Amino acid sequence: MADSHTIVFLYSDRLVPPEVMEMVEGGVPEGFTLEPVEQGTSPEIRKKKIAQADFIIAYPGDPSADEINAATRLKLFQMLSAGHDWLNLSIFAHPGIPVANNGGANAPTVAEHAILLTLAVFKRLPEHHNALVNGHWVGATRTLQMRELRGKTVGILGFGRIGQEFARLARGFGTNILYNDTIHPSFSVREEIGAVYAPFDDLFERSDVISVHTPLTNTTKGMVDARALGLMKNSAILVNTSRGPVIDEAALIGALQNDEIAGAGLDVFSVEPLEGESPLFSLNNVVLTSHIAGVTLDTWSRRIAFGFGWGWVSCGIKE
Repeated sequence: MADSHTIVFLYSDRLVPPEVMEMVEGGVPEGFTLEPVEQGTSPEIRKKKIAQADFIIAYPGDPSADEINAATRLKLFQMLSAGHDWLNLSIFAHPGIPVANNGGANAPTVAEHAILLTLAVFKRLPEHHNALVNGHWVGATRTLQMRELRGKTVGILGFGRIGQEFARLARGFGTNILYNDTIHPSFSVREEIGAVYAPFDDLFERSDVISVHTPLTNTTKGMVDARALGLMKNSAILVNTSRGPVIDEAALIGALQNDEIAGAGLDVFSVEPLEGESPLFSLNNVVLTSHIAGVTLDTWSRRIAFGFGWGWVSCGIKE
């Protein structure tokens, strides 16, 4: 191995706080030098730094074709996120640069958040919290509007690392697990989790909870549309911690307003930040969070460990 390899970190200071930057700087392996490049860096300096990169880690990053073509030493583009919808993958094809996501580093965190949203919707948590802090004791007056997760059928749309981790947690509540994905997990994974494949329509018709964990692609954009929502039980709820545009948001709002489904827990939206005039803010059968499902202190430790570890192993640089 050469004396030093240059790692360029493309990042946004809106998404990477100073404390996390300290963790990144402290995690650089021996024999590597780190060059942080914030999103607002001038194009000239940014291109010059990228041209010197042996490796790039990105959160989010979003380099241009011109920048990648200038990176003649680049051996790997390592995302610290799971989703790649923000990245133009085609620009890496001609130079033959491999692109990797975070290897499931955020899977436990997103899965926990999906469970949180599910329980919060079933127990109408915001309504009870807001009433209590405003001096109103709701008590048992909403009893018949609250439900348990135990014994329900949970449908998982997208059964990758995050979907599988969510299934493991949901099984702890004594649920039945259905999944739908274009790629089937191994038999051992299905057997361990107790997950059963269901066609798309069947998944929506049978599930009491549908949790969306599919990546955003041209195929998945808008796949949860008015027709799909119309298949759901009126007692079922929808949870989305993947990407907002996977769901037709206008159709979802209509289904919620008309009590066609019982509720929704949403961490992602078609436009972010969520606009202040959105009808979602006025609905009492939704729980909303601001695209935070995949970010915790624990997640950042795993992201950084993966970015500075297994990514380099895959390129034969570090054993």
